[in-house]
Amino acid sequence: MAAEFGQLFLISALAASLMQFFLGLNIISLDQTNREILITRFTSIHCLTVFLAMLCLGYSFLTDDFSVLYVALNSHTNLPVPYKVAALWGAHEGSLLLWILLLSLWGTSLAYSKKFFDHTLVLKISSLSILGLVSFGFILFIIYTSNPFERIYPFPEQGQSLNPLLQDPALAIHPPILYAGYVGLAVPFALALASLMSSNDYHWAGLARIWAINSWLFLTGGIALGSWWAYYELGWGGWWFWDPVENASLMPWLVATALVHSLIVTEKKQIFNGFSALLAIIAFSLSLLGTFLVRSGVLISVHSFASDPERGLFILMLIGFFTGGALIIYALNQKRSKPLNLNLWSRESLLLLNNVFLCSAAGLIMIGTLYPLVLELVNSEKISVGPPYFNFVILFPFIPLMLFIGVAVFSSWSGTGKKLLVNINRLALLSIVMGLITSYLILGYETPTATLGIILALWTIFTGAMPVIKNLGSQTHQLIKNLPMALAHIGLGLTVLGITVTSSYGITFDDTLGFGQSKQVGSYEFKLITIEDRAGPNFKAKVATVDIFSNNKKVGTVFPEKRTYDSAAPSMTEAGIDSNLFRDLFVALGEDLGGGVWSMHLQFKPLLRLIWLGPFIMILGGLFRLFLLKPFSREI
Repeated sequence: MAAEFGQLFLISALAASLMQFFLGLNIISLDQTNREILITRFTSIHCLTVFLAMLCLGYSFLTDDFSVLYVALNSHTNLPVPYKVAALWGAHEGSLLLWILLLSLWGTSLAYSKKFFDHTLVLKISSLSILGLVSFGFILFIIYTSNPFERIYPFPEQGQSLNPLLQDPALAIHPPILYAGYVGLAVPFALALASLMSSNDYHWAGLARIWAINSWLFLTGGIALGSWWAYYELGWGGWWFWDPVENASLMPWLVATALVHSLIVTEKKQIFNGFSALLAIIAFSLSLLGTFLVRSGVLISVHSFASDPERGLFILMLIGFFTGGALIIYALNQKRSKPLNLNLWSRESLLLLNNVFLCSAAGLIMIGTLYPLVLELVNSEKISVGPPYFNFVILFPFIPLMLFIGVAVFSSWSGTGKKLLVNINRLALLSIVMGLITSYLILGYETPTATLGIILALWTIFTGAMPVIKNLGSQTHQLIKNLPMALAHIGLGLTVLGITVTSSYGITFDDTLGFGQSKQVGSYEFKLITIEDRAGPNFKAKVATVDIFSNNKKVGTVFPEKRTYDSAAPSMTEAGIDSNLFRDLFVALGEDLGGGVWSMHLQFKPLLRLIWLGPFIMILGGLFRLFLLKPFSREI
């Protein structure tokens, strides 16, 4: 009966979201206070019914109810309980139900927010109405084309189990975190449209900024977690492959970063209101595009675990409706404004310039991602756009972006830039000297691009830290005010430093090893000791023992695995990794070549951990902004 109750709850959520939408249209004659109370209650009902539907689906998984088609396709009696929970969002239908649940949760957070006052209640009502319409479209889609509660008769005695790639702790929690970031951008989107349709002033920016930061935090965490999973789980030892699904998460992150900075200017200086609204529309539209790419079946990706081209057409229609409608509203409600007299070196100008670079990066990535799809649609020609394109074109916006990020730190609102050169010349010289020393003396010169990347990364770190260092002896609130920005910029610099050094100075070696044999990778020696059998809860594994030496001294032992799951799936690789802050030593077990000889994938990656330490520090900066700066929020 759980499936039938789940279906009933979904239908109830559909009705509640429709009422949520209608209450914002002024069709029903109500005063503003009663309208706000009613729309808040229907938002709550909407959220509760979707949550109950998710519980019903979860109960079906936990009880191994294989009469539910979605459970039969994605679960198994031997599947560990945590992965039965993860299987809820492991394929197309469940992931869309999670998408709707997260949207309803974000809507509820907006409904019960204490940031709205009498003069902004209309923004709250209109934005909740828009969120109701978005949810209505997706619930309608899931009920009629992607129903997770569909029954199958006769039902199998055993399920097909969860994709082995998804049977991993990092990837089990990666989709909810990433989806929370995707869906959270619906709130700034709704607030922007509500403002355009009502007051069309800047008041929405202060409200939207908090939700934009929250979404940015989840996107940052989700992308970092997915990158970490790709590194150790796939067995290739890479952390980013410019896969279309990876690009689908990076594009909204770039525009969300631009949105956060643009909202700062709109709230602080009451300018760039239209640009901020446009960024809010584009950011959520890119999130919808990411949903389409991941769940439509129009592309083949190691990260795309559920697909259906026909149902993808429905998602594409939703994207066209919401994005096209939002852009029409934006165009019709733009006021003719007077030309702004901005100084080139003022903070608002530099933030605008950096936002242009961020959006340009997102645009270049979108071209490389969608061009093969468009070409195939036009003339059925299949091509692929790989890392060489992305690695090259991303340099054009990112090099000036990294440069001007540091300059913007020392700028002032409406400033003329007269003191800017005095403030930055010492840090610029320090960054250049330290970068050259690191590149030439410590790491050894590789390429001009690597040296430039190291210099810009150090420049971003130094300029980000300087406002905090300069205020160490001042009042506490001054120090705390600068901390979120400092952590975000330091985190970005560390990530760029890790990417540059790892990409330029890392060593990869594919070869064969027999028992007792060794292979040299850089200054490290990898020696295969033994390979043993191990049984897991739903898999069997070959586990290798590999000792690692440096200068004839043992520095570590790793245990790479080759797993075979119960289901009829290809074997999976679990890498063995010995790591510290300065380097990673990576071993992936390949195929048994007979006679005690195995193929091996060996890697030495310097400073690789900075790639994930950076996002962690950026997230800390965002959290400090949300929870530590409330007393000073209006001063920032």
